[in-house]
Amino acid sequence: MQFAVHALDTTDSTQSEAQRLAAAGAPEGTVVTARHQRAGRGRRGHDWWDAPGQSLLVSVLLRPAGPVTTAPQLSLLGGLAVAEALATVAAVPARIRWPNDLLVDGRKICGILAEAASDGAGRLHHVILGIGINLAQTAFPAALADRATSLRLVTGRAPEADLVLAAVLEHLARRYDAWRAGGFAALRAAWLERSTLPGQTVRLPDGSDGVGIDVGDDGILVARAGDGRVVHIVSGGTVEEGVTHAARH
Repeated sequence: MQFAVHALDTTDSTQSEAQRLAAAGAPEGTVVTARHQRAGRGRRGHDWWDAPGQSLLVSVLLRPAGPVTTAPQLSLLGGLAVAEALATVAAVPARIRWPNDLLVDGRKICGILAEAASDGAGRLHHVILGIGINLAQTAFPAALADRATSLRLVTGRAPEADLVLAAVLEHLARRYDAWRAGGFAALRAAWLERSTLPGQTVRLPDGSDGVGIDVGDDGILVARAGDGRVVHIVSGGTVEEGVTHAARH
């Protein structure tokens, strides 16, 4: 896959900018980066905090063929690719916490958000894979201080954002090619090797806590509820329908 990088200084959100480019017909491999986001977002509508120039903020446009139900697998794929990239550029052994956070020493160093759009007939139109990696922070706001970390805090130095981006895109392209050829089954063993499963506490669809057991070849989490029931959970993400019928700007 060939990448074309749009490097911005400040934007509302790299996700929003990538969505605008996707709606305008941008090709797969379009990448948006920014030094700062005014309105970055994470999963479940949470804000994504960043200080200017201290994070790698990137969104990648993918146009996989297939049903919308496969889109959440790309969030898992992204987590694996970033974990491999951090090991490559910084020798950092990040662990994937279901579904799409990366932890070092139990603290979050990266978050991933996959937003999919369908063609209104249940087929994928595109997926925007958003990645935020803490690079140079030496401190965090009080609300994050006990649960966030950065490459500088972990290693004593912050690698250049361009080097981290190149490694992320290299591993993402390799894993994406494998996924297109063999689905999540082709990535499952590598994903589990870098994950915090089994035994991770996970949020069940009814809002209660359960315990993660495994991830299937379809990327669906197998968990056990407090009453002993086995529950199957699809990883997080959002889908907007009808994009090819009415472009959203």
